[in-house]
Amino acid sequence: MSRSPRKAARPIRGFIYAVLIHIVFGALIGVSLWFQPQVIEPLPGKPMQAKAIDLAAIERAKAEKKRKATEKKKAAEKKKEKEALKKKDAKAEKKRKATEKKKAAEKKKKEAALKKKKAETEKKRKATEKKKAAEKKKKEAALKKKKAETEKKRKATEKKKAAEKKKEKEAFKKKEEALKKKKAETEKKRKATEKKKAAEKKKEKEALKKKKAAEAKKKAEAEKKRKAAEKKAREAAETQAQLERDEQEAVSAFGALAWAIQQQVSSNWSEPGDFSGMSVSFLVKVDRDGNVISVTITKESGDARLDESAENAIFKASPLPFPTEPRYYEYLKEFNFVFKP
Repeated sequence: MSRSPRKAARPIRGFIYAVLIHIVFGALIGVSLWFQPQVIEPLPGKPMQAKAIDLAAIERAKAEKKRKATEKKKAAEKKKEKEALKKKDAKAEKKRKATEKKKAAEKKKKEAALKKKKAETEKKRKATEKKKAAEKKKKEAALKKKKAETEKKRKATEKKKAAEKKKEKEAFKKKEEALKKKKAETEKKRKATEKKKAAEKKKEKEALKKKKAAEAKKKAEAEKKRKAAEKKAREAAETQAQLERDEQEAVSAFGALAWAIQQQVSSNWSEPGDFSGMSVSFLVKVDRDGNVISVTITKESGDARLDESAENAIFKASPLPFPTEPRYYEYLKEFNFVFKP
């Protein structure tokens, strides 16, 4: 530590005072030597012993005493300065340790918050997967039920057709028997009316043939329609299943990027204040490249500053991480986003 100008000037001032004192005493001695003293004869009596006074020795003693006092004072001041410096260093060290302790506590708090946030995200992801699995199972059950109903309907149709065919055969058989009976009854008249009967029989055979051909054609058309309906139902079911798979894949792809979106928005958010335990929900609409088109608040946090700053952060983070598969866009062009500072 450097000394102040005032403290540094003290030894110089003491030296100057000592020189001035020596000059004054020297002048006094010179004046006493200049004037001749009057000689006075001593009276007879007991002689007195003269004592010599060494003024220079006195001055030196005074100067030495003053020097020691100055040195003692300097030593005391130096000790005081050292103690002040030591106290200051101790205070600075205490402040540094307190700062480090505070930083460590803040770091621990942030790490705990991040861990908690990750756990919540994982919990939400698992809940979403569980919900998707339940929905998938429900859809598969519905599809299975629909197929079973279609198959039941087809079998009922075939059974009905078989019954109708059997009925037609029985009717035809009955008709043949009636015809046979009629022939037996009219056998006597057969010869006379053989030509007429032959013509009628030929006509009946042609009508029957025509009827059978019509029935066969009708049956073929019905079978063709049935197969077409089955094909259409099968294709529709396959299309629906593919759409469901696409939706599930899209949600899974988006779920893989959810954390990256959260981090990108958080890195573009800064708002002073304590928003602990608060959150705000948005409906975010994006284009195929992840560029944010619109942001709508669906659930406010209760603090307008947080709501506005979070909305601005979403726009700043644009374009957001987004799946590159084009067929996923229709399922992900709008999504819910919850921001927690």
